[in-house]
Amino acid sequence: MTPEQVERYKRHLLVKEIGGPGQNKLLNAAITIVGAGALGGQMALSLAAAGVGTIHVFDDDLVELSNLHRQTHFSMSDIGRLKTDALADRIHAVNPDIQLIGHSERWTQAAGLGEVSLLLDGTDNFESRFEMNAASRKAGVPFVTGAVAGWQGQAMLVNDPKTPSCPCYRCFVPGIPTRAGDCNDLGTLGMITTMVAQYMSLIAVKYLLGLPVKAGEIWILDGLTNRQRHILLPQDPDCPDCKS
Repeated sequence: MTPEQVERYKRHLLVKEIGGPGQNKLLNAAITIVGAGALGGQMALSLAAAGVGTIHVFDDDLVELSNLHRQTHFSMSDIGRLKTDALADRIHAVNPDIQLIGHSERWTQAAGLGEVSLLLDGTDNFESRFEMNAASRKAGVPFVTGAVAGWQGQAMLVNDPKTPSCPCYRCFVPGIPTRAGDCNDLGTLGMITTMVAQYMSLIAVKYLLGLPVKAGEIWILDGLTNRQRHILLPQDPDCPDCKS
């Protein structure tokens, strides 16, 4: 690390589970985030600040006024811009060491995952999560997924190749629910998206550092009651993605 990096990350270096070797792991890591909105953009910003060296972000949307109550990585001056462009500028302003590679397109399985250590879900629909889950499972790249609706949020790591009989996302959601919706239908409290994005970022950092992360453990947050739960998800023997 350069003297400037030592100064930038010195609070990390003092944490015994991180130190110099751990910070170098983060600096040398590469991840993909699908979505630059409330979850994806905030994860990208937090992980860039933490020193994750290469971050790919896929999103073809433009910044809108209705985004700003929860997508706090954007500002009024970003309205009308591609989210990936605005996010790249924001991250570069926070940490110019980080390589933010913005893809102003929707991620599909055809795009593949490349040489990354983690795939992170910043989307708001089941179809995209199913595609990411299948690609993650096939490539042996762990998948950090999360979701928010109203006061509720959840997050978990699945498809960990180091965990025997690790469940996948479709062990949790086998098919698209008949009453599925996104934040346009269900509403979203900005603070809940921030909390879920930070929890997903914490999972990512711990995994990249090689610290224990319990794959298949769903963290569930109820912001209205301030209650949190953890539920361990077993692998579904009939899951189509686990069988393939």
